[in-house]
Amino acid sequence: MNHLITLTMAIYLGGAFLISLLWRENETVAGAAAISFVALSAITSVLLGIEVFTNGSILYFAGGWERPLGIALMLDPLSALFLIMTNVIALLVTIYSAVYMKKYTWTPYFYVLFLIMLAGMNGILISMDIFNIYVFLEVASVASFMLVAFGLRAEELEAAIKYTVMSFIATTMILFAIALIYGFTGTLNIARFMDASAGLTPVHLWFLAGLLLAGFALKAALVPFHSWLPDAHSMAPAPVSAVLSGMFVKVAGLYVIIRVTANIFTNLPQIRILLLLFGALSMVFGGLMAYGQKNIKRLYAYSTISQIGYCAVGLGIGGYLGSLGVLMHFVAHAFSKALLFLNIGAVEYVRGTVESDDLKGLNDTMPVTTLFGSTGMLGIAGVPPMGNFWSKLIIIIAAVKAGYTGIAVLCIVVAVITLGYFLKLQRTVYCNLTESPVKKEAPKTLLVPMGILAFMVFVSGVLLVPGIREHTLDKAVAVMENFSYVDITIGDNR
Repeated sequence: MNHLITLTMAIYLGGAFLISLLWRENETVAGAAAISFVALSAITSVLLGIEVFTNGSILYFAGGWERPLGIALMLDPLSALFLIMTNVIALLVTIYSAVYMKKYTWTPYFYVLFLIMLAGMNGILISMDIFNIYVFLEVASVASFMLVAFGLRAEELEAAIKYTVMSFIATTMILFAIALIYGFTGTLNIARFMDASAGLTPVHLWFLAGLLLAGFALKAALVPFHSWLPDAHSMAPAPVSAVLSGMFVKVAGLYVIIRVTANIFTNLPQIRILLLLFGALSMVFGGLMAYGQKNIKRLYAYSTISQIGYCAVGLGIGGYLGSLGVLMHFVAHAFSKALLFLNIGAVEYVRGTVESDDLKGLNDTMPVTTLFGSTGMLGIAGVPPMGNFWSKLIIIIAAVKAGYTGIAVLCIVVAVITLGYFLKLQRTVYCNLTESPVKKEAPKTLLVPMGILAFMVFVSGVLLVPGIREHTLDKAVAVMENFSYVDITIGDNR
């Protein structure tokens, strides 16, 4: 059973190989094959997640090498939650892509790159070796560079180049830190490094923590490391933007910050202050920048920066409530932001523009699409009873209890700003009636994934219901706060 945690990654890599080999000339067959491979991975991840949440973590040593030499792969409640979210959202996005991507040339290669990116993201989530996290991060990143530039327009190429350069800076810092970690401790296993780091001087710890935090904060697009995200997420095809904004920045950034930085350096509590600072800056800057955008995809991109700031603030606060708020916000935001990017992609597919001033009367011409878009906006804004309302409330309560009253007030202010720019957008796009509206709704293949995501946005708060929370979020919080996998991966070989 343990070796099955590699199955989702293997399915994606095998699928990418088969599509490039057998179906690269047939976009219809390539699309159907991609949907099948992603569906199989999504089902596998759900089954693995049920096993983990029911019976505990799954540990596997690659190649049969046992501890302490073996490369540890593990699925615990934290990584299982991210794995399920990643693959379920990927499935809906792939179904959407079957129609949306037909307007591009060489569509089969889109699916090849998309599956490779997903394989890298899945690899990050099951790795307990910091070098392998880096390798899978590079796999996912390189594929995402090409996906951003897939349309080959000048603006897309410019965005992809900026994204590539900034990512290169991040990965250089991360790789340098990895080399130093191995030089200082003789191990790349996260759990063993946690054990060995007690012997390092504060100077060494701070230097390593600074490199890793800066590198992964850039991947998460936290201010001031955010400059690549607005261009990349607004220029990429809508399905790519949905995954990048909905999941990629969380897996490649926030998740790895939790794994590698916030919990490894437990004897450097000042790191949490840095996360609070980065989070507060991101919330405010992203919210203010979103308010003035006319390009809707760019508005959503800045909104992502702002909402990722809430997660960083929750990590900075720590404790049970802070961690619970982070995970709830991750789930709710992932569904909402994926929905919004797919929604504006459907609008662009029908109307040919994403500029708010050119989309008057959308409520009359595309009523179903408008309904789904409004659901996503209200979800991000945190209107009850949607999940983002509860996640923001939990983070605010955690801040007050931890003595960060100013941060709590800032969270409330940014929530009001968020509601403000979404209401402004709705007034511009939905409420200005056209003289002679002609209804032309998006194709059903685009509407169905959006409808499922809209439903998930509305009901995501169910994860906090007693009886469900204890078996899902609480178990993931326990991993964040206690890092219980140390005993599993090190065992008796400390």
